[in-house]
Amino acid sequence: MGALEIKLEIFDKLKNIEDISLLEKIRSILKNADTSKVYQLEQYEIDMLQESEEDLKYGRVISQEDLDKEDLEWLSK
Repeated sequence: MGALEIKLEIFDKLKNIEDISLLEKIRSILKNADTSKVYQLEQYEIDMLQESEEDLKYGRVISQEDLDKEDLEWLSK
């Protein structure tokens, strides 16, 4: 589930809350949330993402089903 879907789900639930105490707690949590911070990726994380994109581009992928089979084979050894 992506950020947009989570936000929409939260918004949908907020519309129906009438409990003032709960709404104040939620407001307090949101006030304390630092939304100005942007996570900076380390170089090794950027490298891993680039490798992953190359794997996708060149078809170096495995299905979840095949991966599960390989896991079971490895665990049974």
